[in-house]
Amino acid sequence: MKKRFLTLFIAGLMVFSMACGKTDTSYNDLPEASDSFISIDSLGFSKNATSNEGAAYDDYDSLDLYEEDSYDSGTSMSSTSASSETGLEEYDIDRKVVYSSYIGLESKKYDDDVDKVKELVTANGGYFESSSMYGNSENANRSASFTARIPSKNYDTFMTSVGDVGSLVSKNESVDDITSNYVDVQARIKSLNTKLERLQELEANAENVTELLEIEDRINDVQYQIESYTAQKKVYDDQVDYSTINIDITEVSTYTETKADSAWNRFIEAFGDSFMGFTSFLQSFVIILIYLLPYLIIIGIILFIIFRVRKKAKSKKLDKKADKPADSSNGSK
Repeated sequence: MKKRFLTLFIAGLMVFSMACGKTDTSYNDLPEASDSFISIDSLGFSKNATSNEGAAYDDYDSLDLYEEDSYDSGTSMSSTSASSETGLEEYDIDRKVVYSSYIGLESKKYDDDVDKVKELVTANGGYFESSSMYGNSENANRSASFTARIPSKNYDTFMTSVGDVGSLVSKNESVDDITSNYVDVQARIKSLNTKLERLQELEANAENVTELLEIEDRINDVQYQIESYTAQKKVYDDQVDYSTINIDITEVSTYTETKADSAWNRFIEAFGDSFMGFTSFLQSFVIILIYLLPYLIIIGIILFIIFRVRKKAKSKKLDKKADKPADSSNGSK
């Protein structure tokens, strides 16, 4: 019994020693770790650590991912409290409001009222973006259309003053809040500028002509985008700083009155419109007669001559008929 136990114990030790020997051999047979591995440089780009040429940047497209991440984190929140947490304190996040309006005026003193509008625009620090005139003073049907740009700080003052010129017949105002769009443009410009700086660093470390040309193409594209967004930001600034007001002035002999919509007022209005229409018809008829008067005179003279000629011819025929019986009676005698 003791011999069997000793034999089993010795056999177990031999098996254990063989297993350990095999394990050591497998570790020794493993290949050494390659010195060629991918690491991340300080700019966040992948590079080959064993490159003989130094740090070689392999992927320019990772910049696009950076741009989107930067933009999303920069515009995800719009409140002032959130700005400190997301980096919005670097942007102008004041409310950006665009004012635009339309004003329709009637004027009995057209020249004076046009001058008043021009004076109000100048007095409030504004300018005319466009203007156009129609009609003439002889027919008293003149009208003018202006597009004025007024500093937003003087918008309310101007609107109150211009409403007193002539008679105000229509007025429309609109307000557009473009704060989110403005912050959006700022975030994109900031992100693109960061991207441009990193591309310029890549350009400085380019190892061959092909790599250099690829980076320059990317730089040109980023610069174009920066210019585009910068121009858009300037447009927003102009819209916010200066309100746009469209003004129409129409010359009239009487102001249009606003009355309650009652049956009697509608009757009076219909009768007045009918009378005005009849008067206008008479005026047009008289004007047409004046235009046609020379032709009517000529036609009258021609008809008169024809009538006289026909009358004389008819009288001659009657005279001949009267002479024939007299002649026949003389012959019978």
